[in-house]
Amino acid sequence: MACADSPLGRLLVAATDSGLCAVYLGDDDAALLATLHASFPVAGTASGVLAETAASAIAAYLRNEAPLPAFPLDPIGTPFQQLVWQALCTIPRGSTRTYGQLAQELGLPTGAARAVGRACASNSLAILVPCHRALGSDGRLHGFRWGIERKRALLALEGVFLPLL
Repeated sequence: MACADSPLGRLLVAATDSGLCAVYLGDDDAALLATLHASFPVAGTASGVLAETAASAIAAYLRNEAPLPAFPLDPIGTPFQQLVWQALCTIPRGSTRTYGQLAQELGLPTGAARAVGRACASNSLAILVPCHRALGSDGRLHGFRWGIERKRALLALEGVFLPLL
C-alpha cells in the first residue's frame, strides 16, 4: 500500500500478489485507509514496490507529466461487475459512453443502465478502470465514488469538457 499527493487530493494504491486491487482518491490518508480496510478487510498496510511505483506513476499522470502506464490489475468483484469494468477499459482516452450505451455494448437492454452504473460505483480501481468516462443518459456527470469534481477534472485531463450544469 502506498499514498501520494496528487492534483485530485490524496491517492492510495494497494496491491495483491496478482496486481493492483485498489486506487482511491480522497482528502486524507486515514479515511482512504479506512475505506480500503472496509473493502478489503484482510488488506495489509505494508508498502510494496508495485503499489509505490503505481502511486508515483498515477500522480505524475494526474499532473499531466507522463502517460499512464499499464499495470497488472486484480479487480475484485462479481462476474457482472468484472464485465462492466472490462467494457470501461475499452473506452478510449478522451471519449465517453453513457451507462445505457455500455449496457447495449454488453448485449444488455438499455434498462440495465442502472445496474451498469452500480457496477461503475463499485469500481475500486479509480483512473485505471476508467469509470469516470461513463455518463448519464443526458450526457451529464452522475455520481462518482470520489466526487463529481474529481470526475470532471479527470475528463478535462483527457480533453473532455462538459458543461457545469
